[in-house]
Amino acid sequence: MGFIFESEIESIINSVRARTIGEDESITLKRVLHSEIHPAVKAYFKAEVEKHLKQERELELRSKKFPYSHAEVLSLQQQVDLLLQQHYEFDKHEFESLLDESVHFQFNYLCRPQWTLLNFVFGGQSKVSTTTVERKLAYCVDYLYFGDLLKRYFVDRGLAEISYEEFKRLLKSIDDEVVARHSSNELARLMKAMVSFVDAGELRAGEGAEAAPLPVNAAIVFFEDKGMDDIMSRLERERDTNGINRLTLADLANVIERVRTGNEDAVAPGVSPLETTPSSANRSDGELPQATGVRYPDDATESARPLETGPESPRALDDQAENANAAQDESLPSLHDIFSKEEKRHFVRKIFAKDESMFDETIRILDGLSSWDEAAHRIDELYLARNVDPFSPEAVLFTERVYTRYRR
Repeated sequence: MGFIFESEIESIINSVRARTIGEDESITLKRVLHSEIHPAVKAYFKAEVEKHLKQERELELRSKKFPYSHAEVLSLQQQVDLLLQQHYEFDKHEFESLLDESVHFQFNYLCRPQWTLLNFVFGGQSKVSTTTVERKLAYCVDYLYFGDLLKRYFVDRGLAEISYEEFKRLLKSIDDEVVARHSSNELARLMKAMVSFVDAGELRAGEGAEAAPLPVNAAIVFFEDKGMDDIMSRLERERDTNGINRLTLADLANVIERVRTGNEDAVAPGVSPLETTPSSANRSDGELPQATGVRYPDDATESARPLETGPESPRALDDQAENANAAQDESLPSLHDIFSKEEKRHFVRKIFAKDESMFDETIRILDGLSSWDEAAHRIDELYLARNVDPFSPEAVLFTERVYTRYRR
């Protein structure tokens, strides 16, 4: 598919190169993560380094006489691993190769997530472990509803591995539910992730996902991947007959609304102008509101059916689990009690871009975790998603203060 979007892909690669390695002969992962490039590219580089370190760890010879599984040893090992990853050094050739690979992968994933996940996760195999699936999901920071629902499905079913066919049916069920439960406006906004990625190819401040143009070919491939052939065909007609090669998200929402209603004068509610709200529907990761409020089919072989809602939904089960954790870990103090007022204000300003509600939600999630390993993983995801340097003073302080919760 790369040849269709050759100019866009080349622009993104050139932009990332200029903002990272430039004319240098090497670059560390820390510099890559601290640079002003798209989070999806950062995630790919980070996941690759984590994979390399894991491979090296598996080759280590370890005596049973040393307590490698001791909680404090594991905690220190995690900190050492984080430092090793941050200071991993790419030479120019390795960086260029990985950059090309990452941009092509992310472009494919943003255009056709079902197809890309199937091929990336399985790579020709008929079955893979669920651990492999979760590791490979680390390469993807957009359309987070896939990862959330897949992980919950694995836990609910107690799966250690999954087949290609079951995974394929599961992806389709998830996307069918997203399509069925959301408006034309919300479906159009799913493509904010692609708009943001294409806009990252410009060596300037972004125009914003609402106004920046979207390649119509990307929208065509996106809705083909979702099996929405009527919208795909309409977009092809707009391109071939009316000469439309790019369109805004507002234009796309109107096209979807007209196809869905059969009314050529229809305008999707809320698209003029498209408002930016705090809801997850407007996030660049493509996570839609209520997309996690679904229940998987009882028979995995019938998972092509639309997913149902109900009291046993993964969201409800997740809430129950969080409540259970809270009940079991009453001895652990709340982070609200650990942070001083000054620290809270500092973290809200420096890490959460003055978004106090996001800070409170993060603390709620961290308070529900019973181990430092779980908390450290969440913090790592937080820094990546919010483009925070994990070695900045505020990030180091935040991490250290959370860590004290589990040392008491």
